Amino acid sequence: MAANSTGGRWKLLLCLLPIPLFWIFFTEAKFAKVYSQQLVNLAMDWRYKVRGELEAPEVKVIYVDVDAETISRIGERPWSRFRFGQVAEKLFEYGHVSAVGFDLIFSKNSSSELVQPEHVNQSDIEFRKVLSKYPNVVLAANYTQIPLPYTFEERERIKNGEHIEPRYRDMPLTYFHEKYGADYPYTPKTTFPEMPTFPLVLMGNGTNGIGLIAEDKEMSGDTVPRWIPLYAEAEGPYYTLNLLEGYEYFYDLNFNDNFLFEDTEQSIENQQFLRVPEADIIREPTVQVLGNNFQNLGFMPLNTKQTFLHFSIELARKHLGLDPEDIVIEEDRMIFYKDDEPIIELPMVEGQIMEVNWFSRWFSEYNTRASMARIFDAAHMLENGNEAQQKEAREYFDQFKDAIVLIGPTDTTLQDLAPTPFDSVPVPKVGMHGNAIKTIFTGKFIKRLDWWHHALITLVLTYLVAALGTYTGRYNVWMKVGSGLVLVLYVGLVFGSFSVFHLVLPFIAPVASAITTTTAGAVYQLVVEEKQRGRIKGMFGAYLSPDLVNNMVESGEEPQLGGEEVEISAFFSDIQGFSTFSELLPADRLVTLMNEYLTAMTDILQEEFGTLDKYIGDAMVAMFNAPLHVENHALRACMAAARIQTRQNELRDKWAAEGDDWPEIVPKMQTRIGVNTGPAVVGNMGSESRFNYTMMGDTVNLAARSESGAKSYGLYIMVTGETREACMAVSDECVFRYLDKIRVKGRSQPAEMYELVCLKEDMDDETVRCLEIYQKGIDRYLQQDFNGAIEFFEQSVELEPNRPEKNQEAPTTPSDVLLARCLYYLEEPPGENWDGVFVMKTK
Repeated sequence: MAANSTGGRWKLLLCLLPIPLFWIFFTEAKFAKVYSQQLVNLAMDWRYKVRGELEAPEVKVIYVDVDAETISRIGERPWSRFRFGQVAEKLFEYGHVSAVGFDLIFSKNSSSELVQPEHVNQSDIEFRKVLSKYPNVVLAANYTQIPLPYTFEERERIKNGEHIEPRYRDMPLTYFHEKYGADYPYTPKTTFPEMPTFPLVLMGNGTNGIGLIAEDKEMSGDTVPRWIPLYAEAEGPYYTLNLLEGYEYFYDLNFNDNFLFEDTEQSIENQQFLRVPEADIIREPTVQVLGNNFQNLGFMPLNTKQTFLHFSIELARKHLGLDPEDIVIEEDRMIFYKDDEPIIELPMVEGQIMEVNWFSRWFSEYNTRASMARIFDAAHMLENGNEAQQKEAREYFDQFKDAIVLIGPTDTTLQDLAPTPFDSVPVPKVGMHGNAIKTIFTGKFIKRLDWWHHALITLVLTYLVAALGTYTGRYNVWMKVGSGLVLVLYVGLVFGSFSVFHLVLPFIAPVASAITTTTAGAVYQLVVEEKQRGRIKGMFGAYLSPDLVNNMVESGEEPQLGGEEVEISAFFSDIQGFSTFSELLPADRLVTLMNEYLTAMTDILQEEFGTLDKYIGDAMVAMFNAPLHVENHALRACMAAARIQTRQNELRDKWAAEGDDWPEIVPKMQTRIGVNTGPAVVGNMGSESRFNYTMMGDTVNLAARSESGAKSYGLYIMVTGETREACMAVSDECVFRYLDKIRVKGRSQPAEMYELVCLKEDMDDETVRCLEIYQKGIDRYLQQDFNGAIEFFEQSVELEPNRPEKNQEAPTTPSDVLLARCLYYLEEPPGENWDGVFVMKTK
């Protein structure tokens, strides 16, 4: 078949190229990923589960849960913030922790109107005291659907009655691209996160102690937090406005009518400052409460540039004792410096994003967790308990030494939950920050290849699997096994590379492409093969055995014009005296007779795996070992010849039993057969539009001469020495006798000729006796002892299976022929150099 040849198969695979291209596009094109991301993420989760959980001995991370027990102690929300200040204080004081991060946003928006402002303010002041005493505390900020503060210009326009559409902190990226020309992948410069206000945040502190708890949901593609922005930049008046909002709430003031823009002596490079006339009013209580940390309240910069580090980055910085200036952001990485030496490098994609490597399930032996309520209990025991209780409390706090502590809501009623690659059921999202911190300190970063690597892998795997899977040659089964094995090995490589190297090789596109391409190729081949089956069966079914036809179909060999030289056993048969049959029988009866005869003989040929070349009237021409290889083809040809003679005997008895239905000649029908084995040219021969599978060559000619020459010896199956030798080499089932060494007309080389007497199982005693005596005569004949030979031939002629009295149609027998030959040579000796060759004068 064209599709099964090497060139045809690759043409087929080239036609299937759109399938792998579709999978590459489906999984790599940004606007198509929205449809494939779920599959890609599912495969990513499988990688984690196959890899299993990991330890992170380089850093100690402990989760402090705001759980149901804690809520029962501190009450339902709104919570007093001083309670969080207390737990941080206890952890630093008694646990000697390295850093504490609150996965809670302490902005003015989280304060309830049900709580009196003075109580909120007092709580914030107490919390601020803890923050001032223990600077290694990180508070959360996030981009949420909360309106940005109006700019000074917008406030003025609103005061004049103009409607200004509010802008939100997490407006879609495209909105800011179009409106402000922002170029940050995660969040534009013109946005500002929801974050703590005054007094938790003070002018001059910048974003020190503030960490983004954001995740990039677009890149994550589902509810599992997978990617985080390592930083975000904000530029404009929003930082100052955020502080002023805190002042307004803290002091119950309204600054809307009192903003003044001034170029003061404190201006730097024409920077505008905001002067707040009420500064004198609030300076004194501020200093009293917070000390001298806030000195220049009266003059606040109108525009600032702020860099917010991610929550995990800010905690890592404080844990390492680094200043904000020690974090250097480059195009594709973030570098931690200590003593001017780089100590940690974090890879970033799209200039901002890092993928979190998940180390364990939420409920895991690798996650140390404690209830916030239990910390209060232990602190109380340490401060007020007896000696045993104090010892127990000290041992409890020992676990926190040098740890990074993450405090976050874990109770399901707080709804800060999300699934993870290990947890299908949503668990507290604070775990994302813990895994991010472990990723930073272990250096086990997720590595991904470029899109073109993915495309190349997809194409290579697809065509390797498809090429093997669609192979239909001799090693068809092994190739298909190899195809499946290649696919299995690649899947193993995908999971192995992630488990060992944290390298993400593409999974969905290569595997799906390989399977669908191979399936499509197999389906196409099936359609082509079915058509080809019909074509081959149409071409060969009439003269090949069904088994051979099926073998030809399975081999996928396309019949083509042309031939090749192979060794075959050529077979010719002809009905003796067929012209008499034609004269005596009407046309319809002749057709009936010949159909019955040819059907029986053709069935035997095909049962012995012979190929019918053609019918020539009553004659049959066949070959063995072409077009497909047949083991022991000479034996098969001889078996077919012997069986045909046996079957003809049965037909003669049948026709005789039918009485007057047939003339007397029909029950006496005899068939002569000639067989020769040797090289011949076989193939489809003819014109480009019409051709026939046939054979040509000297071997074929000699087989034809053998059939016609059998008449001269009064026998019915004549084979050459080559056929007898090939047959006897594998079996003694057939009984042969030497006839002659002749040189037929039109052929220079002499040929030994033998009679196939019968099958061994059909031998009778009289035939055995005949052959023994005949062989003795042949031995004398070849020694030119013609008188001695005559003596034996005179005896064997009486025992011949086809002697005239047994079959009046047999004019002679081999014994008769050799007897006459001996008499001739007595008168005309062949000479001393005679090689036993007899020259035939006729075909």
